[in-house]
Amino acid sequence: SILINDEAPRTPGPASMNLPHPTRRSQRALELLAAASLVGFAAAAPAQDGDSPLRPPVLDEFHPKKGDGAKPLYGGRVIVHLPSLPKNMNYVVENSAYTRNCLYECHETLLLQDWWTTEYVPNAARVFHVEDLVILMPEAPVVECEVEGEVVQCEVQAEVVRRDGGEGNRAVRAVYGAVTMAADGSVSVSPASPGSALAAAVTIPASSVERVERGSVFTFELNEGVRWQQSRIFEGEAAKKTAGQTLDADDIHFSWSIYSNMGVNCDEKRFQFEKFPTCEIVDDLTVRFFCDQQDAFALSALGTSMTLLASHVYNLEDPDNPDHDPTASSAKQAEHINDNEHNKLWVGIGPYQVTAWEQDLIEAQRFVDEDGEPAYFDLDNAGYFDTIRWRHISNDEQAMLALLNDELDYFGRVKSEDYFEGRTLSDDFKERFYKGYFYTPYYGYTGWNLYSPKLKDLAVRKAIAHAFNADEYLKNQYKGLGYRVTGPVPFTSPFYNHDVEPLEYDPEEALFMLEDAGWYDRDGDGIADKDGVSLEIEFLYPGGNDASKLMGRALQDACKGLGIDITLETMEWATFLERMKSRDFDAVNLAWIPELESDPEQLWHSKWGAYDKKSSNNSGLQDEEIDGLIEAIQTEVDREKRKALWREFHAEIYERQPYLFMFNVPRKYAAAKKVRGIKHTPINPGYVLRDWYYVDPSIPGTRATLQKGGSDPK
Repeated sequence: SILINDEAPRTPGPASMNLPHPTRRSQRALELLAAASLVGFAAAAPAQDGDSPLRPPVLDEFHPKKGDGAKPLYGGRVIVHLPSLPKNMNYVVENSAYTRNCLYECHETLLLQDWWTTEYVPNAARVFHVEDLVILMPEAPVVECEVEGEVVQCEVQAEVVRRDGGEGNRAVRAVYGAVTMAADGSVSVSPASPGSALAAAVTIPASSVERVERGSVFTFELNEGVRWQQSRIFEGEAAKKTAGQTLDADDIHFSWSIYSNMGVNCDEKRFQFEKFPTCEIVDDLTVRFFCDQQDAFALSALGTSMTLLASHVYNLEDPDNPDHDPTASSAKQAEHINDNEHNKLWVGIGPYQVTAWEQDLIEAQRFVDEDGEPAYFDLDNAGYFDTIRWRHISNDEQAMLALLNDELDYFGRVKSEDYFEGRTLSDDFKERFYKGYFYTPYYGYTGWNLYSPKLKDLAVRKAIAHAFNADEYLKNQYKGLGYRVTGPVPFTSPFYNHDVEPLEYDPEEALFMLEDAGWYDRDGDGIADKDGVSLEIEFLYPGGNDASKLMGRALQDACKGLGIDITLETMEWATFLERMKSRDFDAVNLAWIPELESDPEQLWHSKWGAYDKKSSNNSGLQDEEIDGLIEAIQTEVDREKRKALWREFHAEIYERQPYLFMFNVPRKYAAAKKVRGIKHTPINPGYVLRDWYYVDPSIPGTRATLQKGGSDPK
């Protein structure tokens, strides 16, 4: 999951009645949205429980000239709103949705989760192989295998893999490949990837097999000639030394290795890579990873979550690195990753290169070679614009004004009052802009600090949930559009448990729960207290987020009658994040953007809830039953069985109320009419920026072909 300062409590949800399924919704609101967008609501509604097929993308779905067949042009510049400026572009150390969104255009991963089907497909890797691992009995020094009817000793086919044996890592002997298990317990293993240790298929008797781990070996073959962008920081000899570098197996191996360096600021992601104790370089363009056990999320961790780092920029042991230091300690290496100047002026392998990073913008220009021609390895997906500018405006009202002043081409946080009744209905707006909406798999929440003496009490957390009239809030703020969320799974995911009903609005029950738990006003100051602790809660939210402010005020009003005093505190994004990660808060208001299915460990496992861990488990939840469910989900490779585990996990998390789970609403946006090519995807951010384009040749910098890009129209 990735964190976002977005329409947090403005990301609300279900209709105003507690019906059993997410189809409930205000009919009048549906009519308004359909009329406002010139399209029926059902076309873009989230998938419901089950495995409904994803809706095919519609090109320019909300554009008034949809379907006119206008031909895309190359070139020009587009300006997109950026609500929060991330610390940097290095996704290893910056777990921000906005970093991830920018990297979609400026960098690549080994695999890509297809924007439309959500399947994993090759990207920087041209092909990948997934194989099974046969762990051999430790007492069998030599294993007799059957090869083409002849019994041979196959010790040479055994691989040594580091494994977690419960008392630290241990070396085991294993064979990997395509495995078939026979009724007598023997297994047949066939080589299935380049550089396999198996020369031919073998059959291993049951007496030599300890266990089989399905889908635990991953081999990636890289595309040839994938160029790293040239550093914009190195100069002179350093620039010459690093020019023309291409992606290779050493880069991948280094990118994997840094997660075991405890000095690297990657606690929010480290757990994903602890499960891969071994990485082999097979050849210059091939790497192989061994997972410590079968894991449902292993492929996504390696394929899309692992940030590829340029070894010649970040690896101090690399002789091509201008800062080469073969004697560097792990602490010095970690510092070189955490604080590298290239973390902002990123060196990637994507179609666009970061060329400017300022307080109010990030700018990327087309990655070109020495002759000014596109240098990205996949020209069919090299994007249309020559320049992408992400304009940072933290205040939504100011961002709306910037759009209306033609300082933005796309604004994705249009308030309901503007979308339905306000400025988007004006003739001036309709002449230059259009509006639309789509769903993304995020959910808003208010997170409770379970280390706080007042909020570690489940009765307090449940009482607040009962006191807050979520349905009324949804009706007033969002015209009933959206869905109440009851757990940490995207509402649009087939793994979401729709049988979990949200806690009912019942302020009397809330007051009873508090008093029954010993929280009542003992000193006559109007605030409930217990054991010398008053129910005074600081509600922390990022600056400029009007939605969070509205939510905080609503909670204030809801809790006054309970003797709970909520105060609102806002601060800029970086300070907000530091306080949250340091657990220096009572309540925080934000949103998560998980994949349709993502490893729940980072948010909910006890080992990441320890007070000294700056992890995504910022509530500090520590629960053995939850840990067991997480581990069962991780190791269950059967989809249907995993779905049942997810449903149980969902229900147990909601029962513990570490968050005040809130809403999933459609994201309402406005775009300049000159922008074409927008299609909506179920994966955040809900669109593919490099697929956008202009069709008007009078726009500065546009042209008919991809060649000779890189100019920035003034």
